[in-house]
Parts: sequence; structure tokens; C-alpha cells
Amino acid sequence: MQPPTLALLAVLLFSALLPGCAGTFDIPETRPDDFTMLVTVYPAQARAEPAFRPARYAIEPDGLLRAESGSGVIRQGFPPIARRLEPAQIDRIYALARASGVLDESAVRVPGMTEYDPPADQAVTVLEIGSQGTFRAVELPTDPAGPIAPFIRELARLSWLDR
Repeated sequence: MQPPTLALLAVLLFSALLPGCAGTFDIPETRPDDFTMLVTVYPAQARAEPAFRPARYAIEPDGLLRAESGSGVIRQGFPPIARRLEPAQIDRIYALARASGVLDESAVRVPGMTEYDPPADQAVTVLEIGSQGTFRAVELPTDPAGPIAPFIRELARLSWLDR
């Protein structure tokens, strides 16, 4: 059996963006084995702290972490591979995501990256998360002092984009 191609992973991740594809998203306490995540940080202004500059991160079920930073990340697509994460590292990312509120039912739902237009006057982070064939995309304020900050900092650290 061949490993999934990037195109297949993109289809699976973005299939939730089509109307009617996203179902009820149950957030278990522990990370599901097929957990996927795409995170895009949209700062409204230049940020001194590297973790809060424009960035995109993708975590695939097999532990591949993809990451890139810079103004070009606002375009659609997957970033290049940064490294393969250990299961404990993925568990930590999942736990930080849960703790930040990005997985809460009260988080602001958005249509997903293919249809999303970030606000020009607000710093936001868009998180697309998938498991068991269901997906959800949410938007949260990107505040270096806010509840999402540890989650973003850990993604940047693991990607070596925190320098």
C-alpha cells in the first residue's frame, strides 16, 4: 500500500469546505489517530515575535509537520515539510488546541481556507481540524497574551519558525 499523496491529503482536508461535508465534530479528550490540522496565522500588523508573523502549519495523521512563514502563506496550499513529530509532540499540540478554546463549540465557525477572507484590521488564526471524516474550521483572535498563544508558540517552536 502506498502512502497517501499530498493531493489526496489536500482533498481529504479541504473536502469539509464544500457545503454539506462537515458533520458533527466530536472533540475527544485524547487525540484521534486520524487527526489532521491546518493552521494559518493572519497578523493585521507586523509582529516582533516570530511566532505571530504570518504562518501556516499542517499536521498530518502520520506525524508530518508542514510549516512556512512570510507574507506568501495567505495563499492557498500546503507548506513544505518541516519535520516528523513524535506521537507525544502531536498529543501536546492537540492538548494545547483543546486548552486554547479552538475546539470549543462556541468558537466562530468559518467556511475554510478556500472561501475565507481574513479581516484586514484584526489579527486572527484560522484552524481547520479533521478526524473520522468530519472537519471544522474556526477563527480566533491572535493575541500574544490570549489563550491561543501557547498553541501558536508550540507550533512555531516545533517548526523552527520561532527564531
